[in-house]
Amino acid sequence: MTHNPRQHARAAGILYLLTHVTSVAAVLAYGSGLLIGGVTLEFVLAIGCVGTGVLMGVLLRRHGPARAATFALLRAVEASVIIAGALPMLAIAQLAGTWAQWTAGASALHTASFLLGQGLVISVNTIVLGWLLWDSRSVPRGLATLGVAGGTIVFASNLAQLWAVIPLNGVAAGVAALPVFSFELWLAIYLIVRGLRPHGPTTVAPSIEAASA
Repeated sequence: MTHNPRQHARAAGILYLLTHVTSVAAVLAYGSGLLIGGVTLEFVLAIGCVGTGVLMGVLLRRHGPARAATFALLRAVEASVIIAGALPMLAIAQLAGTWAQWTAGASALHTASFLLGQGLVISVNTIVLGWLLWDSRSVPRGLATLGVAGGTIVFASNLAQLWAVIPLNGVAAGVAALPVFSFELWLAIYLIVRGLRPHGPTTVAPSIEAASA
């Protein structure tokens, strides 16, 4: 199969949109008691995470192989944690409402996996991707800056939630997540409509990147 940057960029954009839709829909499904629906949506979400990691890694590896590989691997880690968090919800559905105390514990485990996988891991991943996009100049500077800034903000927010400085999944956490949400939505649309700029210089950051190349 030939490497077609435009097709890969469009596919990555579509998968980014898919991850947004499925992540929101999964929360709504769980809130409505549709556990099997939520598990199914999170499975699709995990596949979308892996897909974006692979495609963006392929598209950006010439600009920074170590960072591109890091992004792809962290997306795989994120997907693994999402699947791990969905497993107790599936177990709850199969138990048909029995063992209420265990159910509460499994729900707490799902919340914790969300904080780790779709919180801390994705924040580091977004910083790496934004940094790589900035160096490659393959997207507008504002988009790359939003990625780095948004990833930093949501990383701080999730650490604060982890240490109970701010409420878990509260208003402050929601506001802190908006920059990353905006970054991924903008990136998805840009990849679908424009693709990555082919004229971006091939730049490799010092030491680690050079060794990886």
